[in-house]
Amino acid sequence: MRVDLHMHTGYSADAQYPQSIDDKIHACEQAGLDIIGITDHLDFLRSGGTRDNRNPEACAREVWEKRRPAGNGGIEVLAGMEIGQLHATPDADDFVRTHPFDMVIGSLHAMPNDLDIYFHDFPNMDCDKFLHEYFDQLLLLEEHGGFDVLAHIDYPLRVMKHGDYIPSFDNYMDRVQQVLRSCIDHGYALELNAAGIAGWQKKVGPPQNILYEYKRMGGERISIGSDSHTLDTVARGVDDCVKNALDAGFTHVTVFRERKPVQIALK
Repeated sequence: MRVDLHMHTGYSADAQYPQSIDDKIHACEQAGLDIIGITDHLDFLRSGGTRDNRNPEACAREVWEKRRPAGNGGIEVLAGMEIGQLHATPDADDFVRTHPFDMVIGSLHAMPNDLDIYFHDFPNMDCDKFLHEYFDQLLLLEEHGGFDVLAHIDYPLRVMKHGDYIPSFDNYMDRVQQVLRSCIDHGYALELNAAGIAGWQKKVGPPQNILYEYKRMGGERISIGSDSHTLDTVARGVDDCVKNALDAGFTHVTVFRERKPVQIALK
């Protein structure tokens, strides 16, 4: 059973455009996937408003209309959305509560200054202080809740590298453990995200020692996603994610249907 539970269509402002949901489903069929989640962006800002989605209402409506249940002999399509900063404003909770989804991915893309982590000036920042603040915000997001999958906890590592500085969580494992403990206690699935393949890391995340630690602490739920933003990147890295999961001792991936978790055997 091949799954890809994190991908974006033309509704996401940073994705290939035009790129319809039907286009994405067809590309996933061609890639030999069995279960997919369409999870376009919607980021909420502490200063008010949203970003990263061209039409949130139309997006939420169409993704639900395009969902396909399991057992129809074809690809299963789950209706989802990746919500950034669910803890930023009550508007985020209102949006999730008033729209039907199979799964909600909870992400931390922007810090309290509303600047996406991708655009921070890391060469001129105190990176140690930044990472502690990042973990503080992740814990606030987890405590707030309202989502099913905790996305790409290694998101900053994708973009913090500069000069001789190689970013790593190795010296922050006490903070990582806090995030993992909260993930387990709240019942979130920890995401294995393949976007790092396209960056300087050249591999899927999170780092394997974090996956080992999650398993050691009693973590059972994982999610797998390519984080595809283009038609030609569906399923990219998902086999690597499966390999890493199996290596860490996981035997199942968690799929959410109408916000209810179901364990599917990894193969």
